[in-house]
Amino acid sequence: MDIERIDLNDYVRTGEGANGASYDCISDKSVMVKLYNPDYPVDPIYSELEVARKVYDLGVPSPEPGVLVTDGERIGIRFRKVIGKRSYSRVFAGEPERIEEYAREFAGLCKQLHSTECPEGLFPEAKPQFLHLLEASSTFNESEKSVISDFIRNVPDAATALHGDMHFGNALTTLPVGAPLSDPHDVCFIDLGYFARGCPFFDMGMMMNICLISDEEFRFHDFHVTGKQTAEVWKYFVDEYFFGPDKLAEKYFGPDQTIESVTKAMEPYAAVKLFLVEYNLGFMPPHYVTFIRRVFGF
Repeated sequence: MDIERIDLNDYVRTGEGANGASYDCISDKSVMVKLYNPDYPVDPIYSELEVARKVYDLGVPSPEPGVLVTDGERIGIRFRKVIGKRSYSRVFAGEPERIEEYAREFAGLCKQLHSTECPEGLFPEAKPQFLHLLEASSTFNESEKSVISDFIRNVPDAATALHGDMHFGNALTTLPVGAPLSDPHDVCFIDLGYFARGCPFFDMGMMMNICLISDEEFRFHDFHVTGKQTAEVWKYFVDEYFFGPDKLAEKYFGPDQTIESVTKAMEPYAAVKLFLVEYNLGFMPPHYVTFIRRVFGF
């Protein structure tokens, strides 16, 4: 595979995550790169580029992908830069008084994603992925795995586009600080490496984990917000997504639903998503184990 060499002196660091960092090009304001950590394998990076191209071509709002690049030590991907971008996590942290507005806008973006139908075979199916992660788990015994496996297998099949890592740190807005939401601006998703096809509730489970299940230190370190703020985000997000004009809560769960009842219904999906955490970390954090055991009645 071809990898283009870049001069990092022509770039300025603009952000970082667990697997790498992002940089904006100084000489070409329309270009940015995402460089992975030096020990990160190249195959998943190439796969992410391929997925990003497919997602962009599908019409999901996302940065236009370019080519693989390297600074000589790290490998990454060049993208067309989203000018004036802010992640929703930065928005929530910087304008906490506007959490409701932005949470509702983010919910609208997620509904747009989940209204996108994926042709079969274009992306991995979500259910087999989670069954594989469950099988690889060393945290639960075979009897417990059987209960969780039965839940996954009984999740309704769907042709829905899934982000796979859907949360407010993986979406951008170009709206300037203080500007009203009625002003023209763009919104889009980033970090598309886990994109898949299946039931949208798996994406909801990821969002729930970030907002309600993860610990305070993690939320503040990775997303710059407090647990109180993410609880607010979740409340307005669920209200907009499930209780908007199309009444998805009633469609999926029947009449007389509440934010609390929908949250309860999302718990098993949040629990299943945590097996991805175990796979990436090599262990399941104790408070996640406690949550999973409670959800499935162990």
